[in-house]
Amino acid sequence: MLSAEHGVLSARSPKVTSRFGTQYSELSTRNSALSTQYSELSTQNSLLSNLRMHKLRTVVIIAVAVAQAAAQQPGTSPTQTVINFYRALKQKRYVEGFHHSVYRAAVEGLSAAELKDLEPDFAKTFAAIPDKIEPRDEQISGDSAVVKLTFEGMNSPQEVGLIRVGGEWLVGDQEALTLVRAQGRSFFFNTRILVNESEAVEMLQRIIGAEIIYSRKFEGAFATLPELVKLGGVPKDIDDQSGAYKYNFSLAPDKKSFSATAIPSTYGRSGRTSFYADFNGIRAEDLKGRPASASSPIYVPR
Repeated sequence: MLSAEHGVLSARSPKVTSRFGTQYSELSTRNSALSTQYSELSTQNSLLSNLRMHKLRTVVIIAVAVAQAAAQQPGTSPTQTVINFYRALKQKRYVEGFHHSVYRAAVEGLSAAELKDLEPDFAKTFAAIPDKIEPRDEQISGDSAVVKLTFEGMNSPQEVGLIRVGGEWLVGDQEALTLVRAQGRSFFFNTRILVNESEAVEMLQRIIGAEIIYSRKFEGAFATLPELVKLGGVPKDIDDQSGAYKYNFSLAPDKKSFSATAIPSTYGRSGRTSFYADFNGIRAEDLKGRPASASSPIYVPR
């Protein structure tokens, strides 16, 4: 509540101090009194003018301060931001969902074809979001916040971090925001490649691990790929030709050595790195889609 106090300025009429005197003296006195009144009125006008200017400056300062304060207030709370984020992604409104996060710049400006290309990845990632999400707690510290949520089917609360950017709460952290700003609309495509390459490495690691277990049981002999799949050491989808990577397995005639390779199904889209694996580990190299070999550099995780 803003209030202002108004001062009241008044002029006192001068008293006639002498009841006697000549007519000219009285006239002179009246003129003097009138002159004094005009002088006091002029002073009043000056004071009123100054007061009005002071009030005007005060109103302007207050208006600016209120506008700045309003601009600094977030339109949506951290908790509501998180709920909006998950609800939109669950309903496959991906652009709207990412608008509530630090990944906003990664989807803004994408063409319809690019969004359609990414939709299968988004659907796979966010299909596990439950229908029922209940907020439990919200903690704000400066421009960071943590919201605790209970997801249907999960016993313990999950924590979701947010940061405030330009007075608006966004799901995510500063590190992710920096990456998104650097990569822009290429961010999700680059991320997809990294995920696919990571999954290819995991698959090759499973092959190596399954072969080591098998060889210990069968006196140093290694198994064929179908045998590893049958034993459950390697998943059946390794032969899925529609996957991001294509795998090739080779077993020596004496079964004393093996090798496996993984190449991107579509170079530059599903992956860039080619992998080679044997009993000694994994090697990797960007060969524009051609297979890696035992002479390729040793794989170093990013």
